[in-house]
Amino acid sequence: MPIITRVYFSHPRMALAHVIESLPHAKIRALQEVSTDPTHNMHYFVVDTGSTQRFEESVESDHTVATAQWVPSYENQPVYRIEFTPDTLLLGSVVTEENGFALNAYRHGDGWIERWQLPDQKSLQKIWNFADQKSFAFEIFAIQQVSNYGESKHNGLTEKQQELLAIAYRDGYFDKPREMTLEEIAEELDISTSAASGRLRRGMKKLIELSDIDALIRSVSDE
Repeated sequence: MPIITRVYFSHPRMALAHVIESLPHAKIRALQEVSTDPTHNMHYFVVDTGSTQRFEESVESDHTVATAQWVPSYENQPVYRIEFTPDTLLLGSVVTEENGFALNAYRHGDGWIERWQLPDQKSLQKIWNFADQKSFAFEIFAIQQVSNYGESKHNGLTEKQQELLAIAYRDGYFDKPREMTLEEIAEELDISTSAASGRLRRGMKKLIELSDIDALIRSVSDE
């Protein structure tokens, strides 16, 4: 059965390894809206470093980068088209070999967090085995069956609302003190903070509407 999983990984020969090490505060995410050129191994990244010059200098020194070129901006953020060297270890290639695909990918700490859709858990096991053989630091954060992931008929929530609420609950957005910010939720889902806020608000509203709202109103009125 198809699954969606969220993983973290790091390796000295992963994509943009030197950039990530030398620019600890840089925000980098793969641009999934642009197709990768399988012939030339081209990948597109949106970057936010505060200094494109420092990023370009770091890219030039990165042992995983064969070529890098600035292309027109995406949502007012710089975009770079990057071709990696043959020695670069790209888990995305293994995901593709297993008939899976990346839903999103972004730099996190000294590595990457990616969300993949895969045919089944056996595919994930094969990717994990590859990562282990290549000495990746590799951690699986979550695994969700697609059939349950998109199911909304029982609670009235849309798939996107369910996804956001599940992430917010799992990662401590509703805890006190709060362990995850709305900005971090938006980053994980590859959406804007305002979109995440609206999705959260509509999801919570739907949950309240599905509860015994009349009883809630009466209890408030009686206080």
